[in-house]
Amino acid sequence: MGMRIEEEGRSCRAIVDGDVTVATAAEIQAALSVAVREHDETEVDLAGVEEMDTAGLQIILAAKRCAGKTVRFVNHSAAVLRVLELANLGQQLGDPLLIRASDAAADGRT
Repeated sequence: MGMRIEEEGRSCRAIVDGDVTVATAAEIQAALSVAVREHDETEVDLAGVEEMDTAGLQIILAAKRCAGKTVRFVNHSAAVLRVLELANLGQQLGDPLLIRASDAAADGRT
């Protein structure tokens, strides 16, 4: 697991790589909490997420509830999309979900 933060003024981009599971949740939650607390807008890039479980889903839900802050999740990987689909939360989070053709074919959606 890795998270890299790119700062630009009062905004930042958090780039997540690897697994977002119960084994890594505390570390990811801590790093994301700092990024959200210190910036008015945080964009979280999930393209590098290889595996995600409900602990990862809890991190997303908690980040979306930060009062007075804008948090957007972008570039959802196939692993993230699967968890959002299972929980039926994709549309409720308000972030655009783009399904790449290769991911759809791999999941049997085409």
